[in-house]
Amino acid sequence: MSTNTAGRDRGAAASGSRPRILVVDDEPAVVRWVELVLGKEGYETESLTGGEAALRRLEADEPDLMLLVIKMPGMSGLEVLDQLRQRHPQLPVIILTGQGTVEKAVSAMKLGARDFLTKPFETERLSIAVRNALELTDLSRRVKELKLQLFSEAGLDQIVGLRCGLRATYSLIEKVIPTDLTVLLQGESGTGKDLFARLIHDEGPRAAAPFVAINCAALPETLLESELFGYEKGAFTGADHARVGKFEAAHGGTLFLDEISEMSAAVQAKLLRTLQEHTVTRLGSTRSRPVDVRVLCATNRNLEQQVESGQFREDLFYRLAVFPVTIPPLRERRDDIPALADHILRSTGDGRARAVHPESMRMLESYHWPGNVRELQNVLCRAVVLAGSGPIEPTHLPSAVRRAVSDAPVPPSALARGVPYEPRPSGESTDRLATLSEMERVHILRCLEACRGNLSQTARTLAIGRTTLYRKLQRYGLQPAPPHGASEMAAASQRS
Repeated sequence: MSTNTAGRDRGAAASGSRPRILVVDDEPAVVRWVELVLGKEGYETESLTGGEAALRRLEADEPDLMLLVIKMPGMSGLEVLDQLRQRHPQLPVIILTGQGTVEKAVSAMKLGARDFLTKPFETERLSIAVRNALELTDLSRRVKELKLQLFSEAGLDQIVGLRCGLRATYSLIEKVIPTDLTVLLQGESGTGKDLFARLIHDEGPRAAAPFVAINCAALPETLLESELFGYEKGAFTGADHARVGKFEAAHGGTLFLDEISEMSAAVQAKLLRTLQEHTVTRLGSTRSRPVDVRVLCATNRNLEQQVESGQFREDLFYRLAVFPVTIPPLRERRDDIPALADHILRSTGDGRARAVHPESMRMLESYHWPGNVRELQNVLCRAVVLAGSGPIEPTHLPSAVRRAVSDAPVPPSALARGVPYEPRPSGESTDRLATLSEMERVHILRCLEACRGNLSQTARTLAIGRTTLYRKLQRYGLQPAPPHGASEMAAASQRS
């Protein structure tokens, strides 16, 4: 292994550090010449002579670019590139090849290489190829950063609440996006599994390739099989022409299998074979066709229970559940409801904020939402129509949502931990009139009780800001009990 430090003060990257390039070639003369050329261009280079050594090196630190020769002892360049697709999908690679291996260079491009150079190559050609690969990689990185920034600030389509109940879910999604792992999205209907699947594709290394989705519950067994794997002319009655299946249509990209739990045993077996062999066989054909597809799945059922009951293949389950992600239902993240409601109301109107009566919001936060975000959207769209240009009143909400407040259980203990609920100090004459502070304290307690400890709703009901509410709670020695607001009170105490 050798490292070239020539040109240390030249060509600094925008970030303040020089781009690092790993050269993997077993010809010392070629390596020395490449290091000399790139060193003069201001790049930092490191060289290795074998594919196995290169993969080990990448486990410790990933360079900005790799120059990889196809033909070398031991592991070939194509084998190394295939491993890189799995382990380091974002690393740009330029292939180095001799005159007799141009066809293999084309194969390398299909595997994801950015460019290839045929030996002997000119200095200018090498410089241009390296510069273009680095600029394209930097541009892709900037675009993804902007997308993620927009996603975090405004949400992707209808995914809102990342700062609250979905933060942990999004944190998991962020980790799996740059990989090629199979993801199993679990959650109730209406939680947004399809939106997360689209996000994984759009932000991942296959974003430029097709995203193909199919609902396994919407098709009968025979039709689902032909839709997934395709068919040849004459395969069955009515097959008057050959048709490409979803796997072939998604080649190079992502295939999203929604409601995977509804797949029959026969289709499960064929899907397992496809995932194991990375090939598909169309109906009516004996020829296997290679496919390169990232598979994302979603289900609203418990697949582990279906495996135990024999409804779902265990071996297929472990193939699909490489990276399981559970999306919590809306009732488990009620603090997201005001932000979600605001987003939905802006989306359904003219983009301006629409007023929601405090009692209406309390009803929305109390309802259990069996249909999750999709049901919330439907309820608010209906309310907008009924309200016209006015605020969303309780009468604009369905009766089931209106009943939620009266049906909601009252917290079993007083919200003030260790502070008795007294209109006036004990022992005082009942003839004495309460002071303004005592009346304010009692009113805050009653609002907390009515809002079930939800500090955001309490602040809105009192028509004060959250910071003002925190200050008053501290002044009167009140501290809401968990799960509503305990962490917020601790944070407020630290700030004061």
